[in-house]
Amino acid sequence: MNKRTRTTLFVPLAVCSLALGSATAASAMTTTPQAAPAAQCFVEAKANDATKVVVTGEGFDKTKGKVTVDQTDGDGGSLVTVGADGKFSALDLPVGKYAASQSDGTKATCLGGQEAQDAVNKNFIDNERKRGAREGFADGRELGQSGACKEEPKPKVKPNQGLTADNEAKKKADEAYTKAYTAAFGTAIKQYCTD
Repeated sequence: MNKRTRTTLFVPLAVCSLALGSATAASAMTTTPQAAPAAQCFVEAKANDATKVVVTGEGFDKTKGKVTVDQTDGDGGSLVTVGADGKFSALDLPVGKYAASQSDGTKATCLGGQEAQDAVNKNFIDNERKRGAREGFADGRELGQSGACKEEPKPKVKPNQGLTADNEAKKKADEAYTKAYTAAFGTAIKQYCTD
């Protein structure tokens, strides 16, 4: 094969693969179903009572029945109802280590102290990153489809909510949201603007 034929064949293939990569990434943003969060469980000291803890969890399935909260280093425990959002809470349990489980085999070791704080921080940052990508792509698509292809991304960092993420995690979550929003916005503008 001569050099001109190789170039003639290579350039269309390279352009096609770049276009396919962008379309695949954009398609993944719009069509990938949200995976259910993994089951997690946290133990927190109860305010004003050093002998009690509050155990909370998320990522459980309401349709699978109640969650069993067992104290792994004692006799405490509880059977609690799961909310539609997959969360539960067990109040006034004796201080100790806990695990949570459902009859379908879903299990979580309940984290406490710094380990719990680290997990809560990570969840918060990851959720803000996902929200940024989702909102950035939606805003870029809307503007692109309306012909406003010269618009700049305008991330909408919302006030941090919740009592559990620490200040450093909130700052990192804001940065993750803004970065994901801007990237997804740019992807959508490129996909929906043809000029």
